[in-house]
Amino acid sequence: MRAASTDRTLQSTLDWALERMRQKGYVVRSKVVLEVEPDLAIMGYARKEGEVHKILISEWALDSEMLGGLVLHELSHVYFAEQGASSHDSALLESVLEELKERDGLRVKETEYLVDAFNHLQNVLVDDVVFEVMEEKEREMARRFFAEWISDQPSGDPVADAGLLCRNAFAVASLKRRKLADWTTRTNHDDTEMYFRNKSLLNALGLHAEEEFNWLEEFLEKSKPNLSEADFRASLESYFDRMLSLMRSSSRLDDLR
Repeated sequence: MRAASTDRTLQSTLDWALERMRQKGYVVRSKVVLEVEPDLAIMGYARKEGEVHKILISEWALDSEMLGGLVLHELSHVYFAEQGASSHDSALLESVLEELKERDGLRVKETEYLVDAFNHLQNVLVDDVVFEVMEEKEREMARRFFAEWISDQPSGDPVADAGLLCRNAFAVASLKRRKLADWTTRTNHDDTEMYFRNKSLLNALGLHAEEEFNWLEEFLEKSKPNLSEADFRASLESYFDRMLSLMRSSSRLDDLR
């Protein structure tokens, strides 16, 4: 049985996050509840059940200094959905994926990594709200959080390696988008470490990897949250085409072994 103190912590965190967003003009009108999912491996996630948005949080995350940031992030997804943003139109995503399946015969693994890439795009957009709402100390925690995302070694699987490249691009774009990373001067220790960890991955992946990384990073860094449905769809198709080409660019026939 969950302690009453945990319920109070959850409610106070939710109230704090809702008020912080409201003060910046981002009013969430839907009913939102926070719940603990004891066996959850990740920090947390959100899902909609009927008219209620549930944010599920792992037990260990209750003591994390990033708990408030997680709740702000998930509430920002709710806000985007309420605003009818194309980035949060699940039917649009399914339509684009279906067209790709018919045209290019997507494998299950490729579809999974395209959905991951879509999540990176969604997250970089909603975090515009999160970073605007955050205070300086919280932005510094977020900077360290993204710095830890950078992978430096490939997996050897072309599809997974495309996913690693996109994940690195997302982490870097998230910081550059908010002027929290500068790879030109690299005066900050975290910037230097991120740069060389990513460079290690690019070197291991070989020819054209840097070009592909730069395209993905710039796409995510400069993506716009207020595109029309048609413009967002065209942008998403371009993004997915690039990712699919990257996943299939290796000469290794891993799937036939």
